Order: sequence, then C-alpha cells, then structure tokens
Amino acid sequence: MNTEILRKIGLTEGEIRVYEALAILGKSSTGPIMDKSGISSSKVYLILEKLIQKGLVSFVIENNVKHFQITNPRNIIEYLDKQQKELENTKKESELFIKELTSLLGKYEEESAQIYKGFAGLRVAFDNLLENIGKEGEFLFFSQSKEELENERIVNFFKNVHQKRLEKGITSRGIVDTNLKKLFEKKLIKQKLYQIRFSDLNLPTAISIGKNIILLNIWGDNPICFEIISKRIAEKHKEFFNKLWSISKK
Repeated sequence: MNTEILRKIGLTEGEIRVYEALAILGKSSTGPIMDKSGISSSKVYLILEKLIQKGLVSFVIENNVKHFQITNPRNIIEYLDKQQKELENTKKESELFIKELTSLLGKYEEESAQIYKGFAGLRVAFDNLLENIGKEGEFLFFSQSKEELENERIVNFFKNVHQKRLEKGITSRGIVDTNLKKLFEKKLIKQKLYQIRFSDLNLPTAISIGKNIILLNIWGDNPICFEIISKRIAEKHKEFFNKLWSISKK
C-alpha cells in the first residue's frame, strides 16, 4: 500500500506504520498490531490514541479487550478539512501576532557599526549619511582638526560632500573649535544653507550626524571613518549638539 499520502497529511512514521498494520489486519487487538507494525508496547497505545483523536481509528471492547480498526477511509478527507480550518485560524492568529510584533519591533531600530578606510571608503560613508538625512533634512557636524582645513585633499573632499548636500536641499550646522575660526572662515564658511558657530570645547574627534547615522572621522593620508547606525545614539548626539550650539559663539 502506498502510504505517501499519509505522510503528506502530517502523520508521523509511527502513526503510518500502525495505520497500515490496521488496514491489513482489520479489527485487531494491540498484540498483532505491534507485531505487524514493529512498534513497541510502550508506544503503540500512544500512537493509537493519537489516531483515534484524528478520527482515523476507532475501537470496540470485546470480552474486556480493546480491538482497534481504521474508520471509513473518507475520514482522511474530513481530517484534511479539519486541518485546513485549523490552518486558516492559525493564519489569522499569525497575522495578528505579526502585526503586534511588527509594531513592537518598530520601536527599536536595527543598530550596527562599520569601519571605512581611505577616501573612497569615506565617500561611501558620507553618501550613506546624506541619503539617510534625505531631502531638506539637516546635516550636523563637529569639526576639531586643523588637518581638515590644511590638507587640500580633505578640503576638496568636503566641498564635494557639501555640493551633494546642496543638491538635496539639506541644511547644515557645524560647531568648530574656536582656535580654527580664521582658518575655517577662509576655507569653507561661504556656502549656502550653512551655519557655523565656534566653541572652546575641543572634542576628541570629528563627528558628523545624520538622521540615525553618526560618523566618527580620523583624518590623515589614509583616513578612517567609524559609521554607527543607531537612532537612539544619533538622537543623543543631536541633543548634545543643540545644547552646545545654544551657547556657542557666532
């Protein structure tokens, strides 16, 4: 007998063997079922009970002995119908669960970090930042390195960044070390959608802040950029930036 259909409707291997044995034996007590199926006595009763619950096996008691037999084979269709209804109910419950879970996960943005090296790597990082900010958003930054303003390659790099920023209509505010004021005004301050203030607070590294991305930059001939994708960290940096902005000099 081809029992593949029993496997497809979800019966276990043990259930299939017991069902097949009963199909061959007809009405039978457990002894012959165990012999025919090769299922031990410790398991056969559990399997028979499961098949009874599924409507595929029934029993009668004769002379105080249980005798088992398969029910009308059409019950397989009824079993499938029942399974289908349960699956439909499970699907509806799953949709509600997914909706609830999605709502919960929406409160926690995915967080990750990457490292970019070299100017090519930094172009990727800053392109990601501008894309993350989006049109007419705001680009915040802390500038603290004299090297940023004296190295022509770095200066040209940021001219390109700000050109892309302007194309997206992104405004920019920056806080710069007071000691770099003259050099900064000479190099970069004449730009559109751009405001600068100066502070005596000298940060340990240059920082650029987007919507939910921050970049920590270490400049040089082979610069390194640490990209942190985290809405909560970006929000904390924006909060700090705005507090410092409010007390910085124009």
